[in-house]
Amino acid sequence: MDNKDLGMFLLGIALIMHTLEEGWLPEYEKLKPHWRSVVFHRSLFLENFPIFIFAFAVTMAGWKFPLVGGILRAIGLTHPMLEHLELSWKAGKIIPGSETGLFLLFPLNIWVYAVGNIYNLFELHEYLISGVLGLAISIWLF
Repeated sequence: MDNKDLGMFLLGIALIMHTLEEGWLPEYEKLKPHWRSVVFHRSLFLENFPIFIFAFAVTMAGWKFPLVGGILRAIGLTHPMLEHLELSWKAGKIIPGSETGLFLLFPLNIWVYAVGNIYNLFELHEYLISGVLGLAISIWLF
């Protein structure tokens, strides 16, 4: 596995970790002694399962389909800044998902964009279209 594919793979794993921190951890904190009720929480699973599928599919698309793979990269840049940084600032405390969003997703995305730029793996129009789609998804999540 080379740097290009490794970056996309790590990005997919980081998105899944971020989703777990953002969705499951707050529920676990409320119900600590009953961890099974959190792990097997039907609505949490149904709400987040599409994100897991999206992370897997986009990771597999990776650099083969830069327009599709670019959506994950764009979300990884915009979502932590729009939602986690701004809401943490307004709340005066770190909201769930901020650690993985700001300290894992964001730097990994910068690295993946740098690798893509070094190897000329995407064209300007692919970068712009996927960026707009990723920004729209991040605004929708916000």
